[in-house]
Amino acid sequence: MTDRSDEHARVATEHAHWRRNARALAAGNVLINIGWNAAFAFLPLIVQAMGVEHNLALWVGAMMFGYYGTSCLFTPVWGVLADYYGRKSMVLRAGFGMAFGFAVLSTVANPLGFLCVLVLVGLANGFVPAGQALVATSTPGTYVGSALALTQIGAATGTLLGPLAGAALIGLLPSAHALFAFTAALMFGASLLAFARVREEHVRPAHPLRIDLLADIGQLLRVPELKLLYYLQVLFSFTVFGAMPIVSLYTMQLLDEQPGFGGLSVESWVAATAMAFTFAGIAVLPLWGQVLNRFSSRRVLGILLAGTCAASVLLPLVRNPLELTVARMLFALFVSGLPPTLIRMIKDRAPQGMEARTLSYGTALQQMGSAAAPLIAGLLAPYLGLRGFFWLCSGLIALGWVLWKRHGRGPASGSQT
Repeated sequence: MTDRSDEHARVATEHAHWRRNARALAAGNVLINIGWNAAFAFLPLIVQAMGVEHNLALWVGAMMFGYYGTSCLFTPVWGVLADYYGRKSMVLRAGFGMAFGFAVLSTVANPLGFLCVLVLVGLANGFVPAGQALVATSTPGTYVGSALALTQIGAATGTLLGPLAGAALIGLLPSAHALFAFTAALMFGASLLAFARVREEHVRPAHPLRIDLLADIGQLLRVPELKLLYYLQVLFSFTVFGAMPIVSLYTMQLLDEQPGFGGLSVESWVAATAMAFTFAGIAVLPLWGQVLNRFSSRRVLGILLAGTCAASVLLPLVRNPLELTVARMLFALFVSGLPPTLIRMIKDRAPQGMEARTLSYGTALQQMGSAAAPLIAGLLAPYLGLRGFFWLCSGLIALGWVLWKRHGRGPASGSQT
């Protein structure tokens, strides 16, 4: 009895603010993703309004590749600094940095200038993953699944409301790209909330700050299963975050084939497909969080990959925006459970003192997937069409499922991992 009381006291001391942090960062994620999706859900329309009449898919792909590519290169550095100076500092860096960057972006109406500024804004990207790293490392082990699910619910709620906000504002603002001023304001609000509410008991390491990315990579590559988990993170971002503008283009293409379908505008259908995906994610994330708390994350991951693989096959087969909306909703029921599951598994395998760095390398690879998806779609579109991109996504998901079935069944490092 005494040992159990001592353990509870130790956990209470080390994780005193975990509920407060999870709630504050979940609320911040709502604001961040409302702002992000209010603008980026309509990026093809925004770029088109700047005067781009040809190769629209390639322009959108290049912009997203530049943004996420820059973010990918610098994310490991932010992870090293997070381990040394604390995770909260990286949350604030990302939030205030993105707020400033998107405020500048709202004033740029030339597509080439827009692309250049967006690449620079990528330096600041990372509020949501920085917050997830803080929650993963400051929450008692038995509650990590539900705490991470809460932050994902916040992000998904913002993703749900963002297209609605964008659709409502796009006709009221002086120009379409002025949506980024709205994005900047919400990101500034999320940063203030994190500054005021998030608490972190961080002890700075005794050794001097050391940035040796090659040594870190070498050490992480020796960790069993980590490479496969990183691949699955790339897979998630490629098929979800990176595919966001492609889904908008796909919706526009389907409406070109059937003008006036359903009596709704292009903006309404773009918003509907995004809302269906995120609403389904919000509905199932609490369930996946509870499942992750109770069952082995290995088993949960296998179920999620199987369901994601089956649902992904529907996307290239749709014939109209309504079918696309339903297919995206079914896809979200499974793919939405991947982030908390993968973050928990990666965190559990991180070397001591490298938790934030281990997660940051996964985030960097995720951003690589987000960057590559729209660019690859833009390159494939003239030859295979956008349906070809979604067939590619299905194939990559099937490969991930097969690899996990073959190589992801080794002995767990703990009963829940």
